[in-house]
Amino acid sequence: MTRAAEDALAGGSVSSRMLRIAAPLSLAALFRYGVELSNTYWVGRLGVAQLSIATALGTFLTVSTMFAGLTSAGTSAVIGRMLGQRRLRDALRVAQKVTTASLLLGLTVALACGALSGRALDALHFQGATRTSAARYLFVVLLGLPAAFGLMTIQGVLVGLGKVRASILSSGASLVIGFAATPLFLRVIGTGVWGSAVAQVVGDIAGYTVGVFALGRLAKERRSLVPLRDRLRGLRDLVPVLRIGAPMTFEAVVHGAVWFALASFMSRFGTAYLAAQGAEERLSQLLNVVTAGVAPATATLVGFELGAGRRGSAVRIVLLGLGVVGVQAAFGIALLRTAPHAVAGLLCDDPSFVRVGAQVLSVSAIGLAFLGGRDVLEAAFGGTGSAMPPVIAGLFVAVVRIPLAYLLAVRLGRGGLGVPWAVNLTLAIQVCALLVWFLARFWRRPSTEPPGPSKRPSKASAILLEVRL
Repeated sequence: MTRAAEDALAGGSVSSRMLRIAAPLSLAALFRYGVELSNTYWVGRLGVAQLSIATALGTFLTVSTMFAGLTSAGTSAVIGRMLGQRRLRDALRVAQKVTTASLLLGLTVALACGALSGRALDALHFQGATRTSAARYLFVVLLGLPAAFGLMTIQGVLVGLGKVRASILSSGASLVIGFAATPLFLRVIGTGVWGSAVAQVVGDIAGYTVGVFALGRLAKERRSLVPLRDRLRGLRDLVPVLRIGAPMTFEAVVHGAVWFALASFMSRFGTAYLAAQGAEERLSQLLNVVTAGVAPATATLVGFELGAGRRGSAVRIVLLGLGVVGVQAAFGIALLRTAPHAVAGLLCDDPSFVRVGAQVLSVSAIGLAFLGGRDVLEAAFGGTGSAMPPVIAGLFVAVVRIPLAYLLAVRLGRGGLGVPWAVNLTLAIQVCALLVWFLARFWRRPSTEPPGPSKRPSKASAILLEVRL
């Protein structure tokens, strides 16, 4: 095994390799989601209206950040497969090019979203002083979008290379700065809600910078450093990444656009519903923190094992990942079902928020049973190089959610709770469909054939492998 993979991909059982990658990534995600929840807490101290700005615009920004999947969704799987095929130099060249291209992609998306920002504020029914604060918040976040895209991509690159420690350092730099800067801007300087956006952007820039330096050191050690002027040339090297990322990004953007439409629909029932749903999303991230490590570990290990010709081991990795996130879900469900009012009160102590928030959290407990499974299964398909099953299932869910939310909220009288009910019910359908699809396609007797000689496969054998998958 190469030094690039450190010890993360080399040797040991399926569970031990999963643990070596997933555990540190989950720990980093724990801090990251903790910072985001802390951000929600500090903004919540400013009132429900200010909290609704951060959470509601989060849905609009989710659509924009989904485009980062073009350069980030397929990186860990593609690079992991290249390492499995002993193609370290190719992996490093792709890593450097995709990391640089992500900045240009982020700038392009930021300009497009800036042109649509006025319509987004109208759709969310922001008026007066609240609209002014929302416009400032949105401007700052869009200004930092290239750094956000870059950070997402460099994380995928480092995980794919097996450089887990470097990935933690990158995310750690982002977390420490973001955690310290949020209360500084909101409570000490008194900037208002847009100060939390400044803290987020500064953290993203720091994390991206640390990650790029780590990648550069590795490339220099292996004499594979690509000059900066050449990193946007010969972008055909990124075709394997785009082949996975493009369909997944299309599905994610549609999904995000539908979610923005649902947030706009929910705003009709009051800012408390809007704030509660956004706060629930950030809390669910924290309760789903193990998946943040297990999903990328699944994509990387599946790509690595398939690159080495070990199909049976790849299947065992996916089943192990599903089992781990299932155990995690049980804890979150118990918490949200037994103490929803207490949890809502910690996020914002406004009585109107606590009442609505407790109801939203109780409904969302259902979704926690499926949230981790969806991410692991989507990562598994990405690791195989086949992004179409998650795309098809995701598009079906996206199409169904809006009419189902309307039916539940208006026709069946569930009001603002119609949206979380629609989201969680369709999530369950999505996971069941993906699981059946995966088992139907890959549940075969694992091969006991030992891996072949450690040499780069011919072009013909690589094509055959893709056809079989």
